Amino acid sequence: MHHKERYVRRWVLAVLLAWAGTGWGAAPAAYDSLKGAPFDQLVTRLKAEPSLMAQDRTLSFRLSTPQWNDLVQALDLDHYTWVYAPVVKASQSPQLAGKRIEALSVVAVRSGKLVPIPFQIDERDVDGWIHAAGISGKVRGSEGVFDGDDELVFMYRDTGSERLDPAAHRLSDGRIVQELTFTYDGKTRHAYVAEGSSLRDPSDYVQYDQKKWTLDATYFNFRNNPKNILMFEDFRANAGPTPDHRVLDTLILEIATGVVTPWPRVKVDINNLQAELAGVKHGPVREVLKLKIWVVIAGIPVFRVLTDMTVYDQGITLPVKLHIPGGEILTRVLNKPIIDIGLDTHELTGGRFVSAVNPSGKYHKVDGVLTAEEKQLDIRIPDATWLWLESGRGWDVVMKFAIPPDWPVEGRGTYVDAKKPEQSYSYESFPDALPRFGFQVTRIPVGKLDIDLTAILWFPVTVGAAGPERFIEAMDDPPRLTLASPPL
Repeated sequence: MHHKERYVRRWVLAVLLAWAGTGWGAAPAAYDSLKGAPFDQLVTRLKAEPSLMAQDRTLSFRLSTPQWNDLVQALDLDHYTWVYAPVVKASQSPQLAGKRIEALSVVAVRSGKLVPIPFQIDERDVDGWIHAAGISGKVRGSEGVFDGDDELVFMYRDTGSERLDPAAHRLSDGRIVQELTFTYDGKTRHAYVAEGSSLRDPSDYVQYDQKKWTLDATYFNFRNNPKNILMFEDFRANAGPTPDHRVLDTLILEIATGVVTPWPRVKVDINNLQAELAGVKHGPVREVLKLKIWVVIAGIPVFRVLTDMTVYDQGITLPVKLHIPGGEILTRVLNKPIIDIGLDTHELTGGRFVSAVNPSGKYHKVDGVLTAEEKQLDIRIPDATWLWLESGRGWDVVMKFAIPPDWPVEGRGTYVDAKKPEQSYSYESFPDALPRFGFQVTRIPVGKLDIDLTAILWFPVTVGAAGPERFIEAMDDPPRLTLASPPL
């Protein structure tokens, strides 16, 4: 055996023995079981190996919520930048535009070494959606070439606080062609785009299995109903003391309206939507699920919606951009239409909830009783459209609606905290609403039926001691990117 191979084998064996001696090599353990020296080792290793927790997904189960807070702070991040994935468009970078996608990769300096970080490049099609081969329309620009609105994506937490030193940090092959510098909260972080380098991180933060209809991500997992992908048959968090608890009962999507007169009401809900999974644009950082949704009334498909459900390891975005031919006529006969979008969670008694408009200034308990103060919780279109749930089970939900300023709608937040709510849905698995929350469009403009909004969901382990307000501030003012030639 070559001496180099013998050295590598001895090194691997030594590491494994060291892990076994500190709990690292043991079988998956319980919540809050990684304490003392093993926790310190995790912090040290994560500083050097940014994708470590994707390689060993038992680690997220073993940390307590206070430890997650300590971990994020030790890595010089906050709770939004932990989940945030920056996007770099080809149009932003003359140095990268026009290069072959297969030749590009991303690296960062971590603990004094140049290491690869998970990344992906998504091309856009002529309709503006993420391109998936064999599913989408024609690629906008040149296929296989990083150009136009094509997007380079990676996790902000994987960038490095150290800047590349050309004398100390060298690639074994290829070259650095672009420096990406982020400024946030008075600090800077860096990542570097390489061309022709074989240095790649093979980790996947998210994996969607089309055959099983399941998502397996570092911090949560779910299973869809094969007959309707908008129906979740299971949804669980990979953190907290009760990871076996089913978190989400159902996604609520419902349109109710009178036609000409207020009554009778015509209702379209998830049961009336034939949501098909056309395919998936796979990637290690985000999975883009290509959806075709038919709205069916009285057994007749009325119109189709095309959208992308984009899934990150701690978040989901669902844009809805819809123009119905002849919709301007339809709006004139609709009478008091209401559109409901929300989440019905399951048995989160003991948690806390708040929304963007909170007259009392308090966080409100999930206890099955809707108080007078809770009835005042609201949102404000278009600038204050968020809701926050602390589950009480070691993870949070942040729900935000991105609504274009020129979309003239009226709406409000919805919140129900009840063991036996007045309204139920045929597609629920559990009768409780502990709690149920979301957004309701109460008025749409006459003469126009263009729907343009994006539902954004984050599932951080915690938003931190500063509360959801700080998390939302960071969402609205994320790290600022500067592109430059790499240091010589």
